[in-house]
Amino acid sequence: MRVSFTVAAGGIAAGVLTVYILVINGILLGTAATLVAQQGLAMPFWAFVLPHGALELPAIFVAGAVGLLLGRALLWPGVYGRRDALQYYGGEAARLLFGVVVLLIVAGVIEAFFSPQPLIPDLFKYLLGAGLLTGLIAYGQRQRPG
Repeated sequence: MRVSFTVAAGGIAAGVLTVYILVINGILLGTAATLVAQQGLAMPFWAFVLPHGALELPAIFVAGAVGLLLGRALLWPGVYGRRDALQYYGGEAARLLFGVVVLLIVAGVIEAFFSPQPLIPDLFKYLLGAGLLTGLIAYGQRQRPG
């Protein structure tokens, strides 16, 4: 949660902090994935990461979008004044952050109780992660009435 809220709040620094944190976290995850792959442990690593990461990583990306939205309000307010742009885009950002919190809570429960369980076969972990990601994508593509 701390990463997500820091990424979102980084928009106040014109989005620079948001981009920096996203890049650093991407490098850290890529480095860890490379190291475990070099040791022949990629399958168990991703079996641990995928079930909760299918929700956690998109939540962090959405928090990054929130930060960039706030940065946009500061740098390119468009037809609004900066204060009005911050108010408008801040409302949009707040709505997005509610979704981020829900995703992170569900991901945290999965990370605590499902991902680390050695008795659950890796295949089931992969299937759960793929199912969660598919469901999240389907939810994001739904048509709102009106």
